[in-house]
Amino acid sequence: MLVEGGQILAERGFRVIAPDLLGYGASDKPADLRAYAMDRQAGRILQLMQGLGVEMWTHVCHDLGGPWTWEIADREPQHFERLVILNTTAYRDGWRPPWEMRVMGSPLGPALMGLIRQRALGPLMFKILFRPFVAHPERIDASVVEGYWLPVSEGLTHAVRQFTTTFDFTFAQLERYGAARRRLNVPTMLIWGKRDPVLDYVRMPAQFARDLKVPPERIHILDDASHFLQEDQPATIARLAGEFAAAPG
Repeated sequence: MLVEGGQILAERGFRVIAPDLLGYGASDKPADLRAYAMDRQAGRILQLMQGLGVEMWTHVCHDLGGPWTWEIADREPQHFERLVILNTTAYRDGWRPPWEMRVMGSPLGPALMGLIRQRALGPLMFKILFRPFVAHPERIDASVVEGYWLPVSEGLTHAVRQFTTTFDFTFAQLERYGAARRRLNVPTMLIWGKRDPVLDYVRMPAQFARDLKVPPERIHILDDASHFLQEDQPATIARLAGEFAAAPG
């Protein structure tokens, strides 16, 4: 369904670039957790865009893409022409890391992730863990689960482990990230899934709106969407992002 949103935008004439970053998708997944540090992932995005010859772009971020985005905002903000923020983390107030992530960051994490990587149990375990984060789990069929699980089976668990064991470090960066956002002077839109159990739909958007000076008409709270709102409402997100990117000024 994430692909669906990209296809809609492409059909409307937009160039859509969806980075397949180290540790995710079909990319390599080294066991060295330092490879997945936020500053390194941000650097890879910048190198990719430089390699493609793209100097400025409308940047869309979600979930872990948030910290990578704030790293770019702190280092090279001149590349952002516009910014679209989907449910992601940036503040302690309103961020409730789920128990699943805490377990994965605990000493039990490697054993749990080892089970998830196995073909016999992995897809079922992933579907169970995924259910709370979509508004309509009944729509997540076997093909969608398979698409998410395959990278997990290949080693995406390394990147997850890196994030879940560095919550304290991430929290320590929030002040720096906040300063970077307050310096960022680009048109911004917020699209938020109201039913997100991790990122509060009242507190988080309000803080983003304050720091990025987002007017009310650019804040969209989707009632029938959860954390993975791109799975719940891909067409709505594509429409809103496309209209925003094409708007003058």
